[in-house]
Amino acid sequence: MCLVPDVTIPRKFKVLEFEKYKGATCPKNHLTMYGRKMASHAHNDKLLIHFFQDSLSGASLSWYMHLERNRIHSWKDLADAFLRQYKY
Repeated sequence: MCLVPDVTIPRKFKVLEFEKYKGATCPKNHLTMYGRKMASHAHNDKLLIHFFQDSLSGASLSWYMHLERNRIHSWKDLADAFLRQYKY
């Protein structure tokens, strides 16, 4: 399942290593760290949404995989949904 099936990966894009979020740490910190790693692509919502799955593992990755495509239209939508799901 892909939230953004028409995502275009830039030709020179290097796949980044992300610290995996497992649901037990601060979700705001995770979004901040993800944003820093993806800063050069901050203008590309589709790319941010697509690669966010690479920063998740376990239950949080399962949550991402079950998101409804018609509810996530922007990076802000995904970030807000993530914070709602994992706030403490």
